[in-house]
Amino acid sequence: MEPQEAAKSNPDGIIVNPTRDEGRDTSVGDEGDEANDLRFDEEERLIKEQSLRPETD
Repeated sequence: MEPQEAAKSNPDGIIVNPTRDEGRDTSVGDEGDEANDLRFDEEERLIKEQSLRPETD
């Protein structure tokens, strides 16, 4: 059997493309999920802000 054929007949489920960007999870979540999203957004903003600062060394 060819490797491609084996992948198509995988009894465990579908093949997932890990490099595909699906964006933010918009499924219904709880307050913890919302807090994590806020923290992550804030961390990204701070990292970007720090990367734009000139070096002072």
